[in-house]
Amino acid sequence: METDNGGSMESNQESRIVKIFGVKFDQLTFDEAYAKFVQYMADDTTQSIFTPNSEIVMKADEDSEFKAVLNSGDLVIPDGIGVILASKINGLGLTERVPGIEMMGRILEYCNLAGKSIYLFGGKPGVAEIAAENIQKSFPNLKVVGYRDGYFEAKESPKILDAINEVKPDVLFVALGAPKQELWIHKNQKLLNTKVAMGVGGALDVYAGVVKRAPAVFRKIGLEWFYRLIIQPSRIGRMMVLPKFLIKAILARFFN
Repeated sequence: METDNGGSMESNQESRIVKIFGVKFDQLTFDEAYAKFVQYMADDTTQSIFTPNSEIVMKADEDSEFKAVLNSGDLVIPDGIGVILASKINGLGLTERVPGIEMMGRILEYCNLAGKSIYLFGGKPGVAEIAAENIQKSFPNLKVVGYRDGYFEAKESPKILDAINEVKPDVLFVALGAPKQELWIHKNQKLLNTKVAMGVGGALDVYAGVVKRAPAVFRKIGLEWFYRLIIQPSRIGRMMVLPKFLIKAILARFFN
């Protein structure tokens, strides 16, 4: 095992924090992570939720600024099966995946029951609007107070921030892809007038019906990535990150 100063793999049982290649994860089950979200809804300040998978961890391992941003997250949950396997290989204690899209689904259920409001930020033009319509149909008691696509220049960011703060959403879903969404949340967290800001990657594409999730059987055994590869062979380049990540995790187990 290496410390964060040198390195890659670390587990602190007292704080229930695990570090994989220097990226921290909260050692929580899905239900425990959801309970943290519920606690955040009672806070007065904006809390951030990040959902790294193995591809994002590898990006952070090569980018110290991005790694620091991920580690600043108030709740950091393991989205991918690769992260769980790396934890098991190194005996770090992460027990289950906490997929970002499933956490988003649970949060939407909460907002529907509690009559809370959401804002959708990200995706290609038109995607957030369709996702908002579909979410509103499925969860009629929550309030979709705004949406906008993820295509903007840096100089437009203050206007976007103002538009979000004007409608005061309880939950802000940011779907800009990594690392852009985490960097945007981190930069604006203290300025946001919302309870929770969560990076959700391509989740809006799913809610808009542009992308279909893998069948439940693939998700249950952690092979959602394989299903996506089957239906989108062009993703092979990105998918090669997973075996590289696992090889690196095995080497960390035996040589650190």
